[in-house]
Amino acid sequence: MNLQLFVSGISMGFVYGMIAMGMVLIFRSVGVMNFAQGEFLMFGGYLCYTFNQLVGLNIVVSMILACLAMAIVGIIFQRFVYWPLRTAQVRAIIVSMMGASIAFKEGAKLIWGSMPKNADKLMEGTIQTASGAFIQKQYLAIILVAVILMVLVYILLEKTFIGNIMQATAQDQYTASLMGIPVVLSISLTFAISAVITGICGGLLAPIFFINTTMGATAGSKAFAAIVIGGFGSIPGAIIGGLIVGLIESFGGVYISSTYQLVIIYVVLILFLMFRPQGIFGGKIQEKA
Repeated sequence: MNLQLFVSGISMGFVYGMIAMGMVLIFRSVGVMNFAQGEFLMFGGYLCYTFNQLVGLNIVVSMILACLAMAIVGIIFQRFVYWPLRTAQVRAIIVSMMGASIAFKEGAKLIWGSMPKNADKLMEGTIQTASGAFIQKQYLAIILVAVILMVLVYILLEKTFIGNIMQATAQDQYTASLMGIPVVLSISLTFAISAVITGICGGLLAPIFFINTTMGATAGSKAFAAIVIGGFGSIPGAIIGGLIVGLIESFGGVYISSTYQLVIIYVVLILFLMFRPQGIFGGKIQEKA
């Protein structure tokens, strides 16, 4: 039983961590928290459903195509939601992103309807452990894909020329532009990567939880809690915070109450704000919020 809870908690934690990592990438690039990030998850899930169930493609091919489509969605989002307001006050950009979140949800409802959707599993069946616990292979697939994505993002940011351009833009857009770095392209790429790593989580969750128009808001709020717990602006903190939130949700739902899973997460969040407001990795949340 505990092993089942641990595996499901870790897998969901990686999902929240990936969403949080996408939010941190955008935050480091443009200095604004994207409160529509959860809707990337929802949209990715619906696109995966479309390619898999409506077009009839293999789930792996469907997820690849959904990722490519989400990259385009991320670029469009950057062009029409952030870029026109890039010189405005931060609160104006945040309101714009919140408006985009509503537009995503209503648009999804118009395109796919209000009934929950489903998609095929990346890995079918279950594994029975020596202790008698049954673990869905799909949870293991989530962990595997999340680890691969994290490694790829790390290599991109730390080991490639494109990653150096993205990090230079994140540190100082004006100075980067003076050095000849294409700032617009760098920011667009950041939004595209953020949308892809979040959208693929929607496709991974589709076989376990039905896709609906509210799933993004719930997952996004948990990802934001993961960012605060891990430390604002820290990519490792986003992942660790996501894992903590996932484990709290999994074990708290069983040993305390499944009705108050979100409440338990927020209680932990409040405790961090009271006793360690900078988060685990020490970012100064007071200057970022």
